Amino acid sequence: MRILVSNDDGIHAKGIFELAKAMRSIGDVVVVAPDRQRSASSHGISLHDALYAKQVDMGLSGVEAWSVTGTPVDCVKWGMVMLGAERSFDFMVSGINEGANMATDVLYSGTVAAAAEAALLGVPAVAFSLVAPPYPFSEAADIALHLVTNVQDSQFPPDTFLNVNLPAKGIATAKWRMTQLGARSYRNDFIQVTDDAGQVCYRHAGEELEETRGDDADVMALRRNEISITPLTYRFTNREMLDSLKTWMTSIENRMDG
Repeated sequence: MRILVSNDDGIHAKGIFELAKAMRSIGDVVVVAPDRQRSASSHGISLHDALYAKQVDMGLSGVEAWSVTGTPVDCVKWGMVMLGAERSFDFMVSGINEGANMATDVLYSGTVAAAAEAALLGVPAVAFSLVAPPYPFSEAADIALHLVTNVQDSQFPPDTFLNVNLPAKGIATAKWRMTQLGARSYRNDFIQVTDDAGQVCYRHAGEELEETRGDDADVMALRRNEISITPLTYRFTNREMLDSLKTWMTSIENRMDG
């Protein structure tokens, strides 16, 4: 099995090192990750900037690693095309992210977007995030290995991938919980500061807000120190509202005809 590994914390992050190290035992590992921190880059791609790729030594025997000057999604696209043309990838893993990616976090997360892009390209994928300090990445990587080993032969539906959040403590004995996205947002606020050049700038400082939305929400699972596993898809259409809109449009057309 050939495995592509990426993240949004950058090629030198501890989480991706431990994840790649763990994946070596079940396949040939290729790492393609941003050259620097790219958190909250969502599904952005570099349409107007050139991408520079450089092969690097991660200190992991047998692991091919590349640093790319783009977003996590750029990394996955570049890796699939440039390194997967002659020998395709069988699986993709993203992370291990330093911090949770639950609920509405998935809309902003580069870690999640990297796995999503692989899924859109037809490769089964899993995004891994570790909730809060301390960050026992090695223990989290053991769980990641166990999970990938057990799902690698599963048939994922089109554009569907798994989003996994791990508690900071007791990972080895934590219960695995199948979850749905909870609700977690942030109260938008900005702090005005002055940079080194004397220019006024702003930093986002929003307070975290949580709404649990059920016992099987990912937010609730992590509160119980469980491992949250959520299947995600990029099929955004709200089917229920679509039916309502059809009725609404029919009513408008009838009034116009009358």
